[in-house]
Amino acid sequence: MSGLMLSGNIFIDRLTDTGASTGLIGPINVTQLAINTPSNEAVRSSKKKASYGQALDVVKTAQPTEVTIAFDDQPAELLAMALLGDTAEINQGSGTATDEAVTLPANGRWAKLAHSNLAEIGVSGAIVSPAGPLAVATDIEINYAAGLVRAKKGGAMEAGGAITLTYQYNAISGISVKGGLRPQIRARILGDMKNLATGKNANLDIPEASLAPTNAVDFMASEFVTTTLAGKIKLLDGKDAPFEYHEL
Repeated sequence: MSGLMLSGNIFIDRLTDTGASTGLIGPINVTQLAINTPSNEAVRSSKKKASYGQALDVVKTAQPTEVTIAFDDQPAELLAMALLGDTAEINQGSGTATDEAVTLPANGRWAKLAHSNLAEIGVSGAIVSPAGPLAVATDIEINYAAGLVRAKKGGAMEAGGAITLTYQYNAISGISVKGGLRPQIRARILGDMKNLATGKNANLDIPEASLAPTNAVDFMASEFVTTTLAGKIKLLDGKDAPFEYHEL
């Protein structure tokens, strides 16, 4: 007899809408990987005088197998799953915006420029009405990373108004997550595992599960963000079981 306590490298393959593989992501730091195999119960009860209420027949029938997977690794591909979205490449080249028209709100509120990741040198501008020079250092405040601009208190544009700005912006590359696009996630889950109680290696293969997030993604959480996906495991054509676990 032996116990079961597993460590494991877990991999997820997000399948296309037609079930095709897109490649395995991982190994992922998975904090929960739970499989539930529920069943229905049908009971034929006695109505006879001597045995009223006793079970004459009990039949259990299988229900779809359920899986829950939680992880605190959050690369863009996994975050997209938790947000029912897709990923896209970001490739913004560097360049110069010349005389971009901007309307500054009053009361110290920000206006969004056409670009972000601005260079902190070489910014110049002009006041549109009444036409005149704009003193960048004293009239406006710029958030260079986000591409935001607002009027400074005590400056020539304190009451807001129209200006033009000329500035340089740097190249940006990365991955964008576009959320809320897909109602379900089709995924394969593979586990390269080890039973710490016995020292034996183990494998887990869930060929396909239909998953959805069970909790919100808190972008301002005080702890590391953990996302959870849960759903049903499919019994694929040609398979005799919805999933397999092997201890080697």
